[in-house]
Amino acid sequence: MKYDVVVIGGGPGGYVCAIHCARYGLKTALVEKRELGGTCLNRGCIPTKTLLHAAGLLENINKSALFGIKDAGGKADFPGLRTRCRNVVETLRKGVERLLKQGKVDIYRGKGQVISPSLVSVEGENPVELSTSHIVLAVGGAPSIPPIPGSSLPGVYTSDSLLSELPEAKKLVIIGGGVIGVEFAEAYRAFGTDVSVVEMMPRLLPPFDVDIARHLAALFRKKGIHVFTGAAVEKIEQTEEGLSVSFEKGGKEETLPADAVLIATGRHPETKGLLPMEAAMERGCFKVDRKMETSVKGIYAIGDIVYGAVQLAHSAEAQGKTAAAAIAGKPCSIALDLVPQCVYTLPEIASIGLTEEEAKKEGISLKSSRMVMGSNAKSLIADEGGYIKILSDGSGYIRGAQLFCADADNLISEISLAIANHLSLEDFLKVIRPHPSLEEALGEAAEGALLRE
Repeated sequence: MKYDVVVIGGGPGGYVCAIHCARYGLKTALVEKRELGGTCLNRGCIPTKTLLHAAGLLENINKSALFGIKDAGGKADFPGLRTRCRNVVETLRKGVERLLKQGKVDIYRGKGQVISPSLVSVEGENPVELSTSHIVLAVGGAPSIPPIPGSSLPGVYTSDSLLSELPEAKKLVIIGGGVIGVEFAEAYRAFGTDVSVVEMMPRLLPPFDVDIARHLAALFRKKGIHVFTGAAVEKIEQTEEGLSVSFEKGGKEETLPADAVLIATGRHPETKGLLPMEAAMERGCFKVDRKMETSVKGIYAIGDIVYGAVQLAHSAEAQGKTAAAAIAGKPCSIALDLVPQCVYTLPEIASIGLTEEEAKKEGISLKSSRMVMGSNAKSLIADEGGYIKILSDGSGYIRGAQLFCADADNLISEISLAIANHLSLEDFLKVIRPHPSLEEALGEAAEGALLRE
């Protein structure tokens, strides 16, 4: 079978790329060895955020007396949570398949293997070879498991396996305080589990703004989540009572009992053996140009397997659209260097552009203006807290923002749009924002920056 484009991998980057290639009139095939939607839809973003939405509902129910509602107490129902996650995932997966079929993308089930820049084999129940003019690699990654003794014991999970089983646990120890770790900590804490987070780095969420990390750690401790930073896990052991996690912190060894342990120490790209020819790579990832093309002409890479890329679904989607446009010879103006990073804690975290630490390292002088959400009417009504911080340069242009508040994942796009279009603080304040709304806080933070000039 002859195609213009063969996409290997049906995750967010892969299926979006395939759909856009087909829209450009290119004959397109998509190869996927597991479920359509990839890790994000089936074992990552979607089921995790479904759990966190339930956690948020439960949190509000349990403080309903604050809003004048009596006898509204609730508790987690794990069978119900599993059913809800499964239903949401299945609905979205069917939607992806429907979009691909409507776009006339041919779907092949099996493992895709590059034979040459013009040939892909599909290994599975119905093996086939696909000849093509272009190949897009979108195979994603898998959970990284550090060499910790006891990591293969029963009751020790990765994010993939924990979401597939969703075990009930009275005590959960999470190894890793990055995005995956803190989101599971938030969810399980709301479900009534005693949660501990053990992070090797000096703070939670190491890549994020230091203020956000400190604020989150303080909030976690207030909620009863035990946080151990600067702690190196040494072993996991089976005991008569269950599991135990031993770690070294400040020269002392400590041990935590657990019913379940989640290893959330990041993900690694699944690129081994993917190409039969040499390609420019770094740390197991492909180096690509601005069109997402690798050093092998005609072969493109997107998503978690791209060196230097942010490992997020929306980043992969943007790269997929960019690759599709390049293959079709069409323009694409997506700002691939502006990727909003969101963490779905309660409240949420979102970041875009420069942080103060990054600016200092680059020798850029930025002004910081902060709006505390406790004085925002909409936030106060919902009993939400947090803050919004906007960073601007000496010329008054917005260069970055960090949000720790309800709906941060939606609010951050205003800042993204401002940075992408090189808007000044004055430009940002030209629009009238509704009252009461969370968006008002964005405007007030921008006003604060102007007043400091």
